[in-house]
Amino acid sequence: MQRAAALCGLAALVYLAADSALSGLLGPSVDSLSPAAGELVALGKNLLALAAPLLVALASPPGAPVLLKRPRRGMLPALFLVFWALTMVGNLASTGLRAVLGEAAGVQLAGTPAGLLWLRLALVPAVGEELLFRGLMQGYLRPWGGRAAVWGQAVLFALLHGEAPACLSALLSGLALGLCAETSGSLWPGMAFHLYNNTLALLGQTGADPAWVQPLLLFGLPAAALAVWAMKPKLVPRLHGNGAGILVRCPGYGLAAALLAVQMLHATFT
Repeated sequence: MQRAAALCGLAALVYLAADSALSGLLGPSVDSLSPAAGELVALGKNLLALAAPLLVALASPPGAPVLLKRPRRGMLPALFLVFWALTMVGNLASTGLRAVLGEAAGVQLAGTPAGLLWLRLALVPAVGEELLFRGLMQGYLRPWGGRAAVWGQAVLFALLHGEAPACLSALLSGLALGLCAETSGSLWPGMAFHLYNNTLALLGQTGADPAWVQPLLLFGLPAAALAVWAMKPKLVPRLHGNGAGILVRCPGYGLAAALLAVQMLHATFT
């Protein structure tokens, strides 16, 4: 159990180190490329940054990961509603924190090839991050307890999102995605929900037309899920086991989380 938690912390640090190193190495060359070529380079960088911690976590697996299998029946509408609600709360809280800190709301991406943007910023993170955080990390942390596994991966997932407002939003999303994996027994629902959220965010940054698509995704799908869930409202996801506090017993995990927290504070206030 100690080794599993420490390996998860190490994988998170490797992810940050690989992303930072590749950004520093490839950043200057991207500026001279066309938008399409620059997106391809950035896509390659993201894939390599994700591959590094995946290889570390797979090198000596200390437990069984969450698998890509058929999810448990009947849970998807409730899980989607929980994910949608927590994500909306996280986005509102993040917006409020940005206002307090005086930060800009985000980068506008209009003019960049839409297909490549969606591939890099929506699909690749939805698949790769679910495999790493909810698949390997959460699976490896499960011997500590279901709640500890969900919180453990969510904290690392959040701290890797840079500045404090983004980390706050990512924490709630990570908790919801962890709940999806834990209660459905599969990564497929989390991948779909993660892709949904990333696509919504990308639509907001690009101003993509037609204008009705974003409201339909934002409110139409949750309304449909609510209608389906109302037919069987007893299907409510629950977690059991030890809380996240038990992970403080693992120095390796605690050290990794502390280093990531320092990096988050540095990104926020410098």
